[in-house]
Amino acid sequence: MRQVKWFLFILICMSMTLFPFLFSATLLAQDASDMGIQLDEAAICRNIVNRAPIGIGSVFHTSIGRLYCFTKIVGAKTDTTIIHHWYLNGKLKASVTLPINSAAWRTWSSKDITPNESGDWMVEVLTADGNAMESILFLVQ
Repeated sequence: MRQVKWFLFILICMSMTLFPFLFSATLLAQDASDMGIQLDEAAICRNIVNRAPIGIGSVFHTSIGRLYCFTKIVGAKTDTTIIHHWYLNGKLKASVTLPINSAAWRTWSSKDITPNESGDWMVEVLTADGNAMESILFLVQ
């Protein structure tokens, strides 16, 4: 009987020690899913006018000078951020963190394109915690 009591005592102590960690991990996971952000629209374009993409495309000339990655995020329950990773031929060229401050938020990043930066481009849109939302492929030639 004494061994059973000792076992129960250890079990209770362990559960009291581990419960807060398990509970907080569950809350963190719940908080991330409760943010519920979704990518409603994403595009590579030549310009942004009145918070809207202009000249959307998938093939651009090296003389373009600058390109924009436009994203519209919906469903944010709290302020958060997203990240735009710009890749050329698989190499990271730029990383831009953008604030999301309401349930429907339009934002964008831009990248100067030099004449020697022809190739396969990709902008990867990530949540604040690094989960991929979208990959946008385009060509600069």
